[in-house]
Amino acid sequence: MKNIILIILSIITFSCNAQIYPLNTSPGDIPDNAYIKDINNELDQYVGLWKGTWEGKTLYLELKKVKTSSISGSTHPYYKDRILGERKVIASNGTVEIDRITNFDTQSPEFSGISKSLKNGNWKRITFYPKDMCKKMATLDITNFTGSQMTLHLEYLPSFVDSNCQHNAYVNQYGDFPINFPKDIVLTKQ
Repeated sequence: MKNIILIILSIITFSCNAQIYPLNTSPGDIPDNAYIKDINNELDQYVGLWKGTWEGKTLYLELKKVKTSSISGSTHPYYKDRILGERKVIASNGTVEIDRITNFDTQSPEFSGISKSLKNGNWKRITFYPKDMCKKMATLDITNFTGSQMTLHLEYLPSFVDSNCQHNAYVNQYGDFPINFPKDIVLTKQ
């Protein structure tokens, strides 16, 4: 009787543990409802509030590790630990220009990552989805990381031109979207 109970407990334990996979696992290689987990706490070094300045402005970038589910309606549901982020921008006169940190949105954040950069295998990459910018997207490559400081480099991802975009006149005049984010910045962990 003891052996039967031990076997049943072993099977239950194995079944539960078999559903957890490390971060570098491809979602196509896991069963439905599995969990791609940050087993080795690789993402923890990015978690926290980061601060930097550019052109007299102060940027705060808050990054959190969140267990997310695969895209709704997916035929292959699974869970994954991801870094999600929001920002706050304060002008030199103290005016808050953007504050998405106060109401951190884990359902539709401006930043998500961390993945390997396609430009340089030693860099990490965060994807940036600036709000109300006509579906424009960018990448933030972490070109240098020491644990207490990281250097970010922004590059837009190719996208279609939206002829109805409310920012077209601004883009025509200034040659860029008004995303209020620097091309390059060094952030320090707070």
